[in-house]
Amino acid sequence: MTAKRTIRHRRPDSAKSRCQQRNRRKIQLFLKAYEYCQECDADISLTIRLRHSGEIVFFNSDGSWSPSKEQLATYYPRPKQVTWQEIAARYKS
Repeated sequence: MTAKRTIRHRRPDSAKSRCQQRNRRKIQLFLKAYEYCQECDADISLTIRLRHSGEIVFFNSDGSWSPSKEQLATYYPRPKQVTWQEIAARYKS
Protein backbone atom coordinates (compact mmCIF):
# COMPACT_ATOMS: atom_id res chain seq x y z
CA MET A 1 0.00 0.00 0.00
CA THR A 2 1.40 3.39 -0.92
CA ALA A 3 1.64 6.24 1.51
CA LYS A 4 -0.67 9.18 0.98
CA ARG A 5 1.18 12.17 -0.43
CA THR A 6 0.38 15.67 0.64
CA ILE A 7 1.65 18.97 -0.60
CA ARG A 8 2.17 21.48 2.17
CA HIS A 9 1.63 25.03 1.05
CA ARG A 10 3.59 27.60 2.97
CA ARG A 11 2.72 31.12 1.99
CA PRO A 12 5.83 33.30 1.97
CA ASP A 13 5.30 36.62 3.67
CA SER A 14 7.07 38.99 1.32
CA ALA A 15 7.38 39.37 -2.43
CA LYS A 16 11.13 38.80 -2.13
CA SER A 17 10.70 35.44 -0.38
CA ARG A 18 8.07 34.35 -2.95
CA CYS A 19 10.51 35.21 -5.75
CA GLN A 20 13.32 33.31 -4.03
CA GLN A 21 11.11 30.26 -3.53
CA ARG A 22 9.98 30.35 -7.17
CA ASN A 23 13.61 30.56 -8.33
CA ARG A 24 14.68 27.68 -6.07
CA ARG A 25 11.89 25.49 -7.43
CA LYS A 26 12.77 26.38 -11.02
CA ILE A 27 16.44 25.55 -10.45
CA GLN A 28 15.57 22.24 -8.79
CA LEU A 29 13.25 21.31 -11.65
CA PHE A 30 16.00 21.91 -14.21
CA LEU A 31 18.55 20.03 -12.09
CA LYS A 32 16.20 17.04 -11.87
CA ALA A 33 15.65 17.14 -15.64
CA TYR A 34 19.42 17.21 -16.21
CA GLU A 35 19.96 14.40 -13.70
CA TYR A 36 17.27 12.26 -15.38
CA CYS A 37 18.75 12.80 -18.83
CA GLN A 38 22.21 11.77 -17.58
CA GLU A 39 21.15 8.72 -15.55
CA CYS A 40 18.47 7.35 -17.87
CA ASP A 41 20.02 8.19 -21.24
CA ALA A 42 16.99 10.23 -22.28
CA ASP A 43 16.41 13.38 -24.31
CA ILE A 44 14.51 16.00 -22.32
CA SER A 45 12.86 19.16 -23.49
CA LEU A 46 11.42 21.29 -20.68
CA THR A 47 9.78 24.68 -21.11
CA ILE A 48 8.51 26.90 -18.32
CA ARG A 49 6.45 30.03 -18.92
CA LEU A 50 5.91 32.21 -15.90
CA ARG A 51 2.38 33.57 -16.00
CA HIS A 52 3.00 36.77 -14.07
CA SER A 53 5.87 38.01 -16.25
CA GLY A 54 5.55 35.98 -19.44
CA GLU A 55 9.19 34.91 -19.06
CA ILE A 56 10.00 31.64 -20.85
CA VAL A 57 12.77 29.39 -19.56
CA PHE A 58 13.81 26.44 -21.71
CA PHE A 59 15.95 23.36 -21.07
CA ASN A 60 16.91 21.03 -23.89
CA SER A 61 19.25 18.13 -23.21
CA ASP A 62 20.08 17.77 -26.90
CA GLY A 63 20.32 20.92 -29.00
CA SER A 64 18.83 19.25 -32.06
CA TRP A 65 15.82 17.71 -30.30
CA SER A 66 12.96 20.07 -29.73
CA PRO A 67 9.93 18.55 -31.42
CA SER A 68 6.79 20.43 -32.40
CA LYS A 69 3.32 19.01 -31.77
CA GLU A 70 3.12 17.97 -35.41
CA GLN A 71 6.37 16.02 -35.13
CA LEU A 72 5.25 14.38 -31.90
CA ALA A 73 2.06 13.19 -33.61
CA THR A 74 4.15 11.12 -36.06
CA TYR A 75 6.10 9.24 -33.35
CA TYR A 76 5.29 5.66 -32.43
CA PRO A 77 4.42 4.79 -29.75
CA ARG A 78 2.42 7.96 -29.30
CA PRO A 79 3.91 10.30 -26.69
CA LYS A 80 2.04 10.70 -23.45
CA GLN A 81 1.02 14.18 -22.47
CA VAL A 82 0.77 14.50 -18.71
CA THR A 83 -1.51 17.26 -17.47
CA TRP A 84 -1.33 19.03 -14.16
CA GLN A 85 -4.70 17.50 -13.22
CA GLU A 86 -3.22 13.99 -13.52
CA ILE A 87 -0.25 14.93 -11.36
CA ALA A 88 -2.50 16.59 -8.78
CA ALA A 89 -4.70 13.47 -8.68
CA ARG A 90 -1.66 11.38 -7.72
CA TYR A 91 -1.08 13.56 -4.67
CA LYS A 92 -4.75 13.50 -3.63
CA SER A 93 -5.10 9.72 -3.69
